[in-house]
Amino acid sequence: MSVGAPGYVELHSHSAYSFLDGASLPQELVQRAAELGYAALALTDHDSLAGAMELAVAARETPLKAIFGAEVTVRPEGTGAGAGGAGVGARSAGEGLRHLTLLVREGRGWRSLCRLLTRAHAHTRERRDRRAGQPSVTLGEVCEHAEGLICLSGCAERGVHEEPLLRELLGAFGPGGLRVELQRPYAREDLARNRRLAGLARRIGVATVASGDAHAHTPARARLQDALVSLRHGLTLDASEPLRRANHTHVLARPAAM
Repeated sequence: MSVGAPGYVELHSHSAYSFLDGASLPQELVQRAAELGYAALALTDHDSLAGAMELAVAARETPLKAIFGAEVTVRPEGTGAGAGGAGVGARSAGEGLRHLTLLVREGRGWRSLCRLLTRAHAHTRERRDRRAGQPSVTLGEVCEHAEGLICLSGCAERGVHEEPLLRELLGAFGPGGLRVELQRPYAREDLARNRRLAGLARRIGVATVASGDAHAHTPARARLQDALVSLRHGLTLDASEPLRRANHTHVLARPAAM
């Protein structure tokens, strides 16, 4: 990283272990992050730590620090486990589901995240209908497993952005363990949303953090992500256009750009 460049690291990225969503292998994300001069990279696949070992092994060959985490699906309190339909991150299904980004801060956090993800997936083993088997937990369950974790408020589209819910998370994670996550997917409402979230962070007394929600390591690979979304919904590329990302900016970015 050049002198004077911002010390940006990606705290929100998805690999191919975010099935039919992430378009790059953990090794590819690590290699690209190292090329860009990142000091660290967090892998936060959907409701999974499946790529953690590959992340650790790949990072060992670089100066990069591996940060382990997951993007956890949160369902509304009082709804049944698995409610919300199929397709992680689907835009046409899963109404009411939210996403939180959880990062392991130390050893106890690994235990907390593993227990939380086990709970998220427990009901999926009991159902034959895949559409009824969306891994998810409640916000209360997240708060019960806060020890050793850092909580980011989640992605631009489906993060936890309501003040009462963020204050509930603040009570569990504390001001040092909760961050309001700001993203810019280059959609029309980006600036207004980020101003609102920054103001919300000031009101509740926590810091903000920028993230890229990377789903590929290069723009060329982002085209594959379009195809994966089409496959996930059983549609052609043309028919899936309203469900796909509007551009190919969801890739690892240069620190100066962020």
